[in-house]
Amino acid sequence: MNKSRRGFIKNISAVGLSTAICPTFLSCINKNSNVDYLKEKINKIELFLYDINIPRYFSFGTWLNRQHLFMKISSGSHYGWSEIPASRNNPNEDLSSWVNYVKQYKGLSIGAAQKLLQTQQVEDTKTSLKELELMDIGLLDLAGRLQQKPAIELLGLNHREPLPGLYCILHKDEDKVREEAQKSLEQNLGHHMKFKMFGDKEIDLRLLCIIREVLSEKAIVIADVNKGYKKWESLEALADIMNTFKDNGLNAIEDSAPLTTEEWIALQKMTGDLDLIPDVPMRQAWKGIGRLQQGMGRIVNLHPSTMGSFTHTALLANKVQEIKAKVMIGDDSLAGPACSAWQQIAIGTGAVWVEALEKKEDSKNYMDCLISSPAKKEANGYFSLKPAPGFGLKLDTDRLKKVSALYIEA
Repeated sequence: MNKSRRGFIKNISAVGLSTAICPTFLSCINKNSNVDYLKEKINKIELFLYDINIPRYFSFGTWLNRQHLFMKISSGSHYGWSEIPASRNNPNEDLSSWVNYVKQYKGLSIGAAQKLLQTQQVEDTKTSLKELELMDIGLLDLAGRLQQKPAIELLGLNHREPLPGLYCILHKDEDKVREEAQKSLEQNLGHHMKFKMFGDKEIDLRLLCIIREVLSEKAIVIADVNKGYKKWESLEALADIMNTFKDNGLNAIEDSAPLTTEEWIALQKMTGDLDLIPDVPMRQAWKGIGRLQQGMGRIVNLHPSTMGSFTHTALLANKVQEIKAKVMIGDDSLAGPACSAWQQIAIGTGAVWVEALEKKEDSKNYMDCLISSPAKKEANGYFSLKPAPGFGLKLDTDRLKKVSALYIEA
């Protein structure tokens, strides 16, 4: 064990240490839990390539198309679903590395698969965070179904209250921003809005004003800058920009600039009621636990595809609440099974909102395959949960094969 790993384990709670030893499932330390499921073997792993050819625009560039991988991992009649964005702007993506990664789990018992995943969820891991999360969601779903327990219960996440969905706008074009803001109202999601800022005060302010024109005064409006404000001469100057946004109706801002922990804390003090949201500093979850300090923001983004471990994500969520901050669940432009998983994690952590939503256009073919999900969007745009074993998704696998660009049995 290297020094950084040893230091991490020394700094987490007793429960955290237990879950770090068995990182995928909290129930591993429950004496009353059924351990027979650990002996069940993974006998089938299926991959579905789900192509999305709808552009998405960011401050750092454009995704013209995306290649998502859905995974079904089975043990007898039980299974788990997962999803990860495998590639962007690469419609001819070679999936061999993904196939080789998941293949090592085939034939293993659930217990052995958990242990293998644990060896990869370390600070100096050579496994990508996306590979880790693809397998973690699937294993967690499968183990929950085998034990007849919800996945969030296995993670020790005890909240069950509905929470709002967060509509996200990525456009720079002002007409498109207005159009998307109107769409949020049509989908009953206009109460919570997130939009991309581009690190240019004049442009960003115009976009904010358009959104405020369309939405009600009660709407919560959040901006994500992806650390776009880089040319400030002093923290006071950066605070002036942030306060201008606040005075024009912005409620919270995510990753406004590259900041040290001390600068995060100081900037939050300078911006009053504007909630700062650290995102990048929380990646990976095991690093975020060590980095997070009281005062460096009032809301913390736990971002899909960057956490690397759901056990550590649960521990990080607990630490957020211990320092009197709030959790939000972000998005990685997810379109399928991972949306439901992250919605359930959001509800389980008592998050202020969840951004990982099925998208009307991106998710259309997937939604045609969806039979049922424990997480449900209500008429008011909030997401509720009727807990089911694992993450509880039911999909028409045969139909999914037909709408997928490629089907592979690993």
